[in-house]
Amino acid sequence: MNKKLLLKLLTITLLFSFIVTGCQKKESANNSKEPEKATEVASETRKITDSVGREVEIPSKINTIAPSGPLAQIVLYTSNSDKLAGLAKPLSDKQKEYIDDKMDTLPVFGQFYGKNSDLNMEELVKNSPDVVMDIGEAKKSIVEDMNNLQSQINIPVVFVEAKLETMSDAYNKIGEIIGDTSKTKKLSEYCKNVIDNSKKTQIPENEQVSVYWAMGDAGLNTNAKESFHAEVLNLVGAKNIAEVEAQSKGGGSEISMEQLIGWNPQVILADNQNLYDMITTDPAWSNLDAVKNGKIYRVPSEPYGFLADPPSVNRIIGITWLGNLLYPQKYNVNIKDEVKDFYKLFYSCELKNEQIDKILENSISK
Repeated sequence: MNKKLLLKLLTITLLFSFIVTGCQKKESANNSKEPEKATEVASETRKITDSVGREVEIPSKINTIAPSGPLAQIVLYTSNSDKLAGLAKPLSDKQKEYIDDKMDTLPVFGQFYGKNSDLNMEELVKNSPDVVMDIGEAKKSIVEDMNNLQSQINIPVVFVEAKLETMSDAYNKIGEIIGDTSKTKKLSEYCKNVIDNSKKTQIPENEQVSVYWAMGDAGLNTNAKESFHAEVLNLVGAKNIAEVEAQSKGGGSEISMEQLIGWNPQVILADNQNLYDMITTDPAWSNLDAVKNGKIYRVPSEPYGFLADPPSVNRIIGITWLGNLLYPQKYNVNIKDEVKDFYKLFYSCELKNEQIDKILENSISK
């Protein structure tokens, strides 16, 4: 055979061998990556334990969260507004003055709990949030409720307890869940400082100011001493005279005018401006010491209530407000400055002086 021809044949054979071997290596390399891919998929989720001990599998990266109700909506907005997938309740015109405009463009899902329960599961599923979060007081049926909701919508549902004295822990937990503590850490520290300072400010029982919190159209509904909604009064050291059976709903417990006259509180807190106007002018209230002495104050409510309605983050500034109102020597602060700082930190809202005056209208000593 011609040597040149033999050399060409050998060269072709070698090249073919390299090509086949190369393909085999490539295929082998691809096969070796399959377990890595499986591991990568598995790492896209993580397990967290919520406030009632439920182990919930959630995405490793949380991009969107849906609130289960108004309380959760407020806490999540202050934690990281960019992650809100929607609202539980539309914003009122008063609330819009302090809340970012982008919130008004979000879908409304409704709320899971409460007398106005109207959660739209179809709308919730359509928007496909990474997590649904319920925040607040743990109902007796909370575990069953959260599990049922999760199975119905096939979206992770997490509960975070947020009583007044656990707000600091709640913000820490939320930061852990959303994977971003840049703001929640600051909010947690603020809550802890306010609550710790209030606990240190012990008011002897014989020095406690008796208070009636007037609610409802006639002012004869109130949040009883043991109510979740009355936690601010208890923490500050106000003597909540409404020692009646506590109701779980925000409407409070109904009392009679005869009971109120018998209690004869030193201070009356009117839940809104209409009640404030009525109590200060209605002859039926005129014999109460609080009315005679001009000790009637409106509970601040913008964008949300300082005592409740709903019992959320504004209760933290509510501690400072009520403490300063009842015990100015012990809570010796400039309440207007405190309100300004709170709104800047929690709502990213730079209040003007006229806004502060509006928030505190008929709510501070003159």
